[in-house]
Amino acid sequence: MKTIKYLFNIIFLFLDLLLIFKKINKLINVVDVSVIIPIYNRDKFLPACLNSVISQSLKNIEILCIDDGSTDNSLEILKQYRKKDNRIIIVHQKNQGPGIARNKGILISKGKFLAFMDSDDCYPNNSILELMFNNAIKNKVLICGGGLMNFIQNKKSIILKKSNIYFTENKIVYYFDYQYDYYYQRFIYNKNFIKRKKLYFPDYLRYEDPPFFIKVMGLAKKFYALKKITYCHRISKTISINNKRAIIDIFKGIRDSLYISKSMNLYNLYYNSLCRLNSYFVINKAKYFINNEHLRTIISQIIKNIDYELLKKKKFIFIKNKFYNQLK
Repeated sequence: MKTIKYLFNIIFLFLDLLLIFKKINKLINVVDVSVIIPIYNRDKFLPACLNSVISQSLKNIEILCIDDGSTDNSLEILKQYRKKDNRIIIVHQKNQGPGIARNKGILISKGKFLAFMDSDDCYPNNSILELMFNNAIKNKVLICGGGLMNFIQNKKSIILKKSNIYFTENKIVYYFDYQYDYYYQRFIYNKNFIKRKKLYFPDYLRYEDPPFFIKVMGLAKKFYALKKITYCHRISKTISINNKRAIIDIFKGIRDSLYISKSMNLYNLYYNSLCRLNSYFVINKAKYFINNEHLRTIISQIIKNIDYELLKKKKFIFIKNKFYNQLK
């Protein structure tokens, strides 16, 4: 009898130790920030991007590089950097687009916060991640970020001092007072919040980030704004969007942004999203494939569901471009 009792005590002790080991292991594996980088044929800019991330003063990070089926030298560059820095984790997938790549990064991430980096962009200095992380923790917010700097290779950088992408003071900002939907990369996001609310990117080739950004900000309700520039966005003259699916996805993204902003009572954002329908860029691209039935259906849905009564109440005036009249 004593022998059996002794064996049970040993078993219970073993289970307790196993539980403690799992908890310790979980704590050890948690990093401060997971930097998620989707990569598709960016071997020309990738080294500068990776150097910007690995040189950050915040060392307890993981760098999730999602190779989205690159056909250039991007994957080889990643392997070379992986040998130098074991914080780099390479995930290879067939080409599915940046949204799916980022979602995969979110799912496997171990960080307390998530940062998103495009593979041809960089951080303005080595202390940015630490600055955002420390302020997020100190101010007990789900989201923290700052301003944006546009730059062209070998040319002068441009700091955009517009009120919606540049902040004049460090403070809590309520999204209802902000209502902007671009350049989500300027911020870091609480990982548990993202996963708990199931906030993922739609499967679009283009315009996948505004719907994500609006939904995340709308549900978080507030963020901590920093005066500092926290992200450098490369302006490329080589970007050409003549892919049918990409153009269709742009209109899907606008459709989603309109629906989300209206459902969250973000009426200024609803109007601004609506105005994007009239932009030269959007209309000019749509002309290439306007005879495509799928594209026409999505555009017709958007036009049909414009809430003119809401616009009237808010004293917004929207007149759709005559280009859309042909869809009748």
